[in-house]
Amino acid sequence: MLISWNPSLPGSSNSSMIEKLPVFLRDDQCCVGGIDFITMIFTLSAIPFDIMPATLERCVSVLKPGGLVLFRDYGLYDMTMLRFLPHQRVGFREYMRSDGTFSYFFTLDAVRELFRASVLVELNLEYCCVISVNRKNGKKMQRVWVHGKFQKPKSC
Repeated sequence: MLISWNPSLPGSSNSSMIEKLPVFLRDDQCCVGGIDFITMIFTLSAIPFDIMPATLERCVSVLKPGGLVLFRDYGLYDMTMLRFLPHQRVGFREYMRSDGTFSYFFTLDAVRELFRASVLVELNLEYCCVISVNRKNGKKMQRVWVHGKFQKPKSC
């Protein structure tokens, strides 16, 4: 459903339009309980570790019961982590890039704890290790990612 409202048009009524919207699309709900799945691909690692739980709680709040969170992010000892200089470390497995963005490197246990605390059920969680080769210079790059699939309980 797509509803367009332009307050500058004569006779447009915001309140009547809002009343017609499904509950999960109203301003005060912000899609609460309306999303089937969320993809978090290299996003959670880019925020400070101390606000990751609150971020996941917001994600869970918009998921329908039975909805999924599909997760992929940096794993511990990924080549990106090994390239950081000691002065770029700002926390436990947390680094700051030169542009001011963060990089966190997850273990399976860290991901499991974060998602479990957000009442999501683990369906799948594993490391994905890949050796990527730069064809131009022949350099091998060892990549380590964490893949996970989590579900919001149907009873929520």
